[in-house]
Amino acid sequence: MLRVAGIGGVVGALGAGSLTACDLDPSSSSEPRVVPSPDPDQELVEAARTELRGLIRRLSATSGTASLVESHRQQLAALQGDPPSGSANRRLSRIQVAARERRAADRFSHWALTAQNGDLARVLASVAAGMRMQPVLREPPRPDEESAS
Repeated sequence: MLRVAGIGGVVGALGAGSLTACDLDPSSSSEPRVVPSPDPDQELVEAARTELRGLIRRLSATSGTASLVESHRQQLAALQGDPPSGSANRRLSRIQVAARERRAADRFSHWALTAQNGDLARVLASVAAGMRMQPVLREPPRPDEESAS
């Protein structure tokens, strides 16, 4: 019994000694620092933010799109993006707005399917669904707008 306790004490002393000799300061280590691998979804996030900023910029110059712009601002905030400063000078027709929204919704759907992070995929799919639910995409164009574009 005494012998087992003695071995345990020696192992404990060796373990404590090896810990005190260990340098826990990573800046003084001679081994190379581990560089985290880039996030495989970072490009998707940046593309999604850029898409939303572009929509906000263009729609801000178009009358009747305030709710759509606000929706895109909230979607951009969900992606932790900063809103654009300023707006475009050229107004879009209702048909152009609908076309841009459809293209953007298709892009967000594609990005949701290719995202590796499940939470990001859900956010991107939610953005796509939110775009498709906007009245501008659900209402048929008025006859006077079809000839204007």
